[in-house]
Parts: sequence; C-alpha cells; structure tokens
Amino acid sequence: MTTISLTGFPSVLRGRRLAEELAELAGARLARAWRNFMTRRQLAQIDDRMLQDLGISRAQAHFEANRPIWR
Repeated sequence: MTTISLTGFPSVLRGRRLAEELAELAGARLARAWRNFMTRRQLAQIDDRMLQDLGISRAQAHFEANRPIWR
C-alpha cells in the first residue's frame, strides 16, 4: 500500500481529503472550460463594428473563437 504525505503541500491542502481537492480542481477546470466555450461562441457572433470598437480584427476573433476550450 502506498502512502501519500501532504506535508509538502500548502497549508490549505493539509487536513482535507485529497479526493475533495481533486474534485474541486476538476470542477474549477470544467467551469473554466464552459466559460471559455460560451465567451468564444459569443465572440464569433459579434459583428465587425463591435469588433472594431474592441480593437480586434475578424481574423483575431476567428482565431480566438476556434481555440480549444481547455486553453
């Protein structure tokens, strides 16, 4: 049986179960991926006038909108 020591981890992790921390991290990553998906979808729908107001070209908006959601 392998034992995992949390003594090298930041104090926030000490005293909490590792499974809870991993679930929280996975939830945060999933939330970030969903937010990326939604904002990139909205960016793809913005018209050229609004992109110009933001200082973003259509090519830049297209590039950003098509990036993987985990980045």
